[in-house]
Amino acid sequence: MKEAIRTYMTGRYGLNEVYRMYEIPKPTLKIHLNSVNVRANDGYKALGRCNVFTDELENELECHILALEEMFFGITITDIRKAAYRLADLNNIKYNFNRNKEMAGKKWFYGFMHRRPKMSLRQPESMSLAMCKGFNRKNVYEFFDLLEKNLDKHKLDATKIYNVDESGFSTVQKKNQKILAKKGKHQVCTIASGERGVNTTMVVCSSAAGHFAAPMIIFKRKRMMTELAEGAPPGCLVKISDSDYINSELSVVWLRKFIGVVKPTKENKILLLLDGHTTHSKNDGAILTAYENGVIILQLPGHTTHRLQLLDVAVFKPLETYYNQAVEKWMTEHPGLAVTKFQVAQILSEA
Repeated sequence: MKEAIRTYMTGRYGLNEVYRMYEIPKPTLKIHLNSVNVRANDGYKALGRCNVFTDELENELECHILALEEMFFGITITDIRKAAYRLADLNNIKYNFNRNKEMAGKKWFYGFMHRRPKMSLRQPESMSLAMCKGFNRKNVYEFFDLLEKNLDKHKLDATKIYNVDESGFSTVQKKNQKILAKKGKHQVCTIASGERGVNTTMVVCSSAAGHFAAPMIIFKRKRMMTELAEGAPPGCLVKISDSDYINSELSVVWLRKFIGVVKPTKENKILLLLDGHTTHSKNDGAILTAYENGVIILQLPGHTTHRLQLLDVAVFKPLETYYNQAVEKWMTEHPGLAVTKFQVAQILSEA
């Protein structure tokens, strides 16, 4: 076959002459000449059917998995099988994966692991309640080593290090401020906007230099209404979801808004610190969008966000206090009315 291809490539013989000369079926020779068969010209010989992916694609998948593991994004067997299905689907590669479950089979996974000796299945270190309270020293040290490595490698200063997190806010203030009352009176009441509040999520992102970028408010609704965005903070996205929490689609929407505001590039990268919620860590769309636009995503180690998540430590507590004060102020200015989700954006802006 190789001799036939070399003879044809000299240009002295046509396709018909070559296949007669070497007695090779014409369709087979065409496939090899056009490299339609990915195994046709690489000298690789093996029994059985060919692998779904080429060595090049499997190498890329392996590098992607190992890079995510270094950033504390733990990839499970199910995650890899789903990623393989999406990879084959996006690249229009013929596959025999389960289309209903949208994932590759276990047989493919174990074959992939056999071909990739650099990887192995490892049990992550468990953390007891006591360890959660006192951190896991190894994970925290590894995180700061990785953080320092990225800062030095990409020459990042405080203006290029961002932290993103979300927090919930209710239409009913969680804790009333202390008020003056007659001494000795045990039951002191104040008016609340309702017995049970409606939760709304706000996504906040700040740089180490104190620059806040691309806030987003998420309401639990099926249909968007423009009134929800009235009085929202400048540049704030207002979105809806089936729950009042952020989901994978909204994570990508927010990330694109963030990229549009901060304007990173592959030559001028920024670092984004976030927690290990599945909408971030298992979100291929967000990870790919970040990679293509020069955003380095670094995940905080598990069970450490109460200490390492700076927005949790330094921003959300005072923001919640000012939000409750703004709710009480609105109640005072609008006697007889209750705070609804239509006032939340305005109150958050004031807070």
